[in-house]
Amino acid sequence: MSKVKQFAITRLTINTDEGRHPTLVSTPNLNSESAANSSLIIINQIDDLVTCEEPLEIWLKHPLHNAGNPKLMLTTLRSPGDDLDLVKGWLNASGLIEHYSEIYNVSHMGSQRIKGVQSNQVLITLHPQSNFDFASSHRHAMRHIDYVNSGCSVCGQQSIDVLLDKLPQLDADTHLVRPQMSVASIFSLADELKQAQSEFALTGGSHGAGLFSLPIKTDEVPRLIDVREDIGRHNALDKIIGAHLAELGDASNEQLEYGIVLSSRISFDLVQKAAMANIRFILAMGAPSSLAIELAQECDICLVGFIQQQRINIYTCAQRVS
Repeated sequence: MSKVKQFAITRLTINTDEGRHPTLVSTPNLNSESAANSSLIIINQIDDLVTCEEPLEIWLKHPLHNAGNPKLMLTTLRSPGDDLDLVKGWLNASGLIEHYSEIYNVSHMGSQRIKGVQSNQVLITLHPQSNFDFASSHRHAMRHIDYVNSGCSVCGQQSIDVLLDKLPQLDADTHLVRPQMSVASIFSLADELKQAQSEFALTGGSHGAGLFSLPIKTDEVPRLIDVREDIGRHNALDKIIGAHLAELGDASNEQLEYGIVLSSRISFDLVQKAAMANIRFILAMGAPSSLAIELAQECDICLVGFIQQQRINIYTCAQRVS
C-alpha cells in the first residue's frame, strides 16, 4: 500500500526580482493569458506527491470473552504502513493492557489480506491469560466516539482522568538515577531525525518520531535507534513505540533509558504516550502545550522544545541537560 499519491496541481511562483508586489491573479483566471499579463507570477501545471491518509479499523479479540469473536474498538485515520506497530503502540498507550506480553498476535484482516494486499483492518488477539477486562475497556473506547482523526488521539476516547490513572507510578528515588544529556546531543538527534524523514522529503506532509537510547552509567552519547513517519504526529509516535515495545517494557534494563525526538509540537497525548512507554526524554522541534508541560513535570520527563539552530527551550528537568 503506497504511502504517497501523485496529483496534478497548479503551482504559482512569485518572482520578486523586480522588488514589487505581485499582481493578484484570481483563481478563475489561472491561464496562460493571465500569466502573460502578470510578469511577476509564474504558473506551472505539475505533478505533486502528497502524503496518503486512509482509515484503519482496530479490532480486538480475547479467546475467553465474547465467544472469541472480535469487536471493533476504534476507527482512526493514518498514513498506510507500519500498521501493526501503530496498533501495538496505541494499545500500550490506551492502558487497556498492563504489559506487552498480553498481546498474543497482531495481524491484518479482511478480504484484502487474503489477496496478499495490506488491508485497512487490523486484529489484535490477546493472550488467554491476559487480565483484560473486555466489557469495561470496550465501554471506555466506544462510549463517546468510534472515529479518531489523524490530528488527535485523545479526542473523545477516554477522559483525561482515566488516562492519568493508568500512568506508571514513579519510584521515590527516581530523580537520583537519571542520566544527563548534552546540548550538542540534542541538536545532533534533531538533525538525524530530519535526515531520516524520507517521506517528508518527498511530500512535506508527514510528521516524524525517532526513538533514541541513552546510557545510564556511562558517558556515551545518545544513539538514534529508529524513525517512523505518519501524517498524524500521534500515529508516528505510536508506530515507533509499538515497534520497540519489548525494549521499552523491559523493567530489568538498568543500562539504558529511552527518549523520543519529534518533528512536531508537543501536546498532552504525546507526553501521555511517552510516559506509558517509560520514556524519559522528549525532544521536539515545536512548542509544547501547557498541559503537556504539567504532565511531563508530574511524570519526571525532561521536555525540550523549539529546537532550532542556536536555541532550545527546556521546560522540565533542566538539571538533566548539560
